[in-house]
Order: sequence, then structure tokens, then C-alpha cells
Amino acid sequence: MNAENNPSSSPASSASTPEVAVPQAVPAGFFGAYLASKGIAVENLGSDATGMEQIRLTAENALPAAEALKHHPDSPMDLLLSVAGVDLLTHRESVYHVQSILSSQFLIIKIAANEKDEAPSLFAVWPAVDWHEREAFDLYGIVYQGHPDLRRILMPTYWEGFPLRKDYKQEDPRLVWNNR
Repeated sequence: MNAENNPSSSPASSASTPEVAVPQAVPAGFFGAYLASKGIAVENLGSDATGMEQIRLTAENALPAAEALKHHPDSPMDLLLSVAGVDLLTHRESVYHVQSILSSQFLIIKIAANEKDEAPSLFAVWPAVDWHEREAFDLYGIVYQGHPDLRRILMPTYWEGFPLRKDYKQEDPRLVWNNR
């Protein structure tokens, strides 16, 4: 392609194109370092396959960390995208995906449940966790301390157990729903 056909090489076209501010990617460990500067213990887990920063918080520091992240001065994590429960056989954990609308940055927050499968609810920081945490409770049995309405959302109220746990017995006759 020659210079006459390439609009990006023409000085006239670059002068008429408005400048668009593109958010700059934050360095790896940016949010973990921010929390550490606030005196909040955090474990940096590196980036996932898509480049999102991952951190692990303890149950004790989860609420103060979430509050600090939501009110970050340059990149406030103000949008909760999802919450998922995970069964790792040794323990269960909650995985929160959050985003800053201002800077378009993403963060993955992992919080391990204690030996009683309890974890703090982040409802006070991000009210959108309501049904997400209820789903993780219903399917994995993670009890979110401080959640305003923790009850089953997918399974019938009489259901015993938590069907997405790895120790759940699949031979349960209630799981046979047709005779094919």
C-alpha cells in the first residue's frame, strides 16, 4: 500500500482526527501494592491468562480491602462483574471479578472460606453481590457472614447438600429426572 492510499500517513487526516484518551494498563501487582500501602495484607497471585491481576485476601481483611479498592483514587473498583464459588477439595473459596469503569481495569479477588465454610459477605461494599453470593451458598455451601438474605436461590428449600461440591454424591436418586 503506498502513502497516498494510507490515511494514517497523511498529515491532514491526523490533524482532523480527534485525540481519544486511551486508559493506560496498570503494572502487574498495582492493586495488591495499593492495598499493602494501606496496611492490608494481600497475596499477589500474578495475572490470569487474560492479563487480569489476581489477589488473595483473608476473611479478616476482605471487607477493608474491598472498601479501599472501591474508593481507589485513580482506579476505583466500582463495578462488580461476577462472584463464583470454587471447591478446591481442601477448602472452598469465593472469586470476585471487579472492574473500574473510570480506568477500564479489572481485578480478580479470591477469598478462602474458613473450615466451617464461612466467608464475609461483600454486600456492604458491592450490593450487586446479593444473588451471586446466594448462588455460591446454594451450590457450594459457602456461608456469607453479614449477607442480608442468605437462602437458597436455585435448589428447592428442602434440598440437602450442595450439588457442585466435589464430595457431593452423584448417585443421589433425586438427580434422576427422566427415564431415558
